[in-house]
Amino acid sequence: MKDKLILDVNKKKVWYGAEVLKVRDLFSRKEEKGSNITKSDDKFFSNYWQVYAWAAIIGFINNKRVTGATLDNRTSFEYQVISNASESISYALILMAIGKIEAQTSAEILDAREILTIISEYAEGGAKHVLELRETPGLESKFNYADDYFLEIFERVASPKEVEA
Repeated sequence: MKDKLILDVNKKKVWYGAEVLKVRDLFSRKEEKGSNITKSDDKFFSNYWQVYAWAAIIGFINNKRVTGATLDNRTSFEYQVISNASESISYALILMAIGKIEAQTSAEILDAREILTIISEYAEGGAKHVLELRETPGLESKFNYADDYFLEIFERVASPKEVEA
């Protein structure tokens, strides 16, 4: 059953909304052949799928879901791209989405499009959360530097006593 679900999800295209598009454009360099990417490029993500997954994770962690989000941006890539690049991220997103499904039957729980819609709704919420953070005075450049990503993770996992020390 797990294999069938993964195959079904992997065959579907990834859809996302306006907030993910804004965050993608802010933090991901345009996907091009390596010759156009320079070391002076300060964008943290080198692939669009990475920023989508990051926004979804931020959404899940902060419980920021945009239910019924308009997912007008239909990507040309299937979810398989995420699975091929990072199976652990792919599985984690699927499991987080399944954990949020409110359904009565296993067929409803295992609906591949519903799982991807939930991931995308959390990606929208995560992207919106990041954009709101950047509107906070003093945080306008948050996530412009690689250290910001590591500090955000550290702040999530460190207890208040560890942060004070």
